[in-house]
Amino acid sequence: MKKIALATAYTLVSMGVAAQSYHVCNNNGTSVEVPLYNNIEINLEKAGEEHPQVSFLNMTDDKNYFIEYLFALPGIDSITTRKPVTGNVLTMFDNSDVTFDAGEETGFDEIVETIVTDELDDESGDFVENYAYESLVTITFSESGVTTMPASVTDVTFEKKGAHLVINSKKSKMRYIVKGKSSDGSLKIYSTKKFELMLGGLTLTNPAGPAINIQSGKSVYFTIGTGTTNTLCDGATYSAPVVTKDGEGNPKEEDQKGTIFSEGQLLINGNGTLNVTSLGGHGICSDDYIRVRSGKINIESLKDGFHTNDLFRVGRTEKYSPAITVKAGGDAIDCGKGYVLIEAGKMLLNSEGEGIKASYEETNPDPTITPDVTIAGGFVKIETTGSKSSAIKATGNYTQRGGAVQAKVSGDGSKVVNADKSVTFASGKLTGVATGAVETAEVTPAGGIKCAGNLVVTGGRIALKCTGTGSKAINCDGNITVDGGSARLITEGEDYHDANGYKRAQGINCNNLTVSNGVLVVNSQQETLATSQVTMSGGTMQLTNADSGNPEHYGWELQQTGGWLVKKYQAQQN
Repeated sequence: MKKIALATAYTLVSMGVAAQSYHVCNNNGTSVEVPLYNNIEINLEKAGEEHPQVSFLNMTDDKNYFIEYLFALPGIDSITTRKPVTGNVLTMFDNSDVTFDAGEETGFDEIVETIVTDELDDESGDFVENYAYESLVTITFSESGVTTMPASVTDVTFEKKGAHLVINSKKSKMRYIVKGKSSDGSLKIYSTKKFELMLGGLTLTNPAGPAINIQSGKSVYFTIGTGTTNTLCDGATYSAPVVTKDGEGNPKEEDQKGTIFSEGQLLINGNGTLNVTSLGGHGICSDDYIRVRSGKINIESLKDGFHTNDLFRVGRTEKYSPAITVKAGGDAIDCGKGYVLIEAGKMLLNSEGEGIKASYEETNPDPTITPDVTIAGGFVKIETTGSKSSAIKATGNYTQRGGAVQAKVSGDGSKVVNADKSVTFASGKLTGVATGAVETAEVTPAGGIKCAGNLVVTGGRIALKCTGTGSKAINCDGNITVDGGSARLITEGEDYHDANGYKRAQGINCNNLTVSNGVLVVNSQQETLATSQVTMSGGTMQLTNADSGNPEHYGWELQQTGGWLVKKYQAQQN
């Protein structure tokens, strides 16, 4: 039985029972094709209603699902059985799976650094291009010992014990070139001035501690010599640390936290290869910050791959882009008291802990510390396997404004992006798959994006798939705003009960959802939207329930003044 209710201000053009589909034309030049199935019902609500709509209710040929199209009347130009000859025909149904695009590994966008030369700008000190060395020492390791050339330098002392070398320097504008091979050696440097340390083909293992230990709070230009391959390894057990005195004369143990450790800023550049294995500590560690500008870096670490305090930043020079591979038993990248910024490079991260983590958490936090994670360019591929591990974890905000991120998380309760504050997505692409399950009431379900603040999407592409019980593609404690770009969300998990009660698998969970532009597609085996209100003034939104009936049965209120909304749900639950 077909039911057509007409508003006097609108007409249906050339409608007849022989029509195969209707075309709803928007006054902005776009149109949507509404195919005819069984038992079509067309309603044009009165123009005097607060939010007047035209709706089409169809049943699929197999009579298993209703498909409901909703359009705001103020935006409708015409409804016709003839396909428009001009304008953009929108595709409403996107039933494609979430897959990883191999082309992103080579086609990613990057931000090329601008070298800061103004000495009044603190950032100028990050660039080795601004550093002109005046004294050069070549250090050569062998199985029998270590040599320095020249043997002596004013204001620099060398202490040797076998192939273990300690340098104490008060001299500025130094460059050390290190090469050779030793299976029982190390390099420790004390310096009151910044310096450059260049690896020129070095294979060095310290069975009892770090291979390179820089006990200087000054900047270190850590250069991986062009065309060279360098391999460093620490020991599974570290010897007792050296005990010194702090500024007040109290005993203080020297840090020795990984294969490469620096008290000061570690500024990595050069166009060679650096292979780091850590058996007892982190791979590359700084108690200040780490900035990677170029080089091929491969890390395999028992603990964290990169571990730093104030900042972890990856960019690129005009000529060279870094390539980073990390396999970590802990976090691939952990920034403890600062933020993470990725602007360029290709990064392949595999970890049992978090993939990328800004981990600052204090009872009385310092307001000047912003533990945010920002992806502005480059390609980042992350795989985590640990329970409650996230591909990207920020104690602050997560922002993506470029680049491509591909993430696969498989641990119980794992997340693709987990932010303690807000998430902003402006451009680039985020593709994530979460397959973790739930085993205990203490482990929350796996999910795509989880944020404690608001989520705003203004551009780019998001594609998330979650398969675990109770999983949520987006779980937002605040509000979600979609004002551009596209988001495709799939949840295939079942609902479940635990000791704390009934938990739903959901496409989106938030306070309020606002769509004013862009494309939002939610395909859920259970609940598509768990929200109080949906406000739609533009854009397109497609909601598909595989098993759970009409999305509106879950209580959210729709206020639609524009845009295109399609809902697909089981016929027997209507």
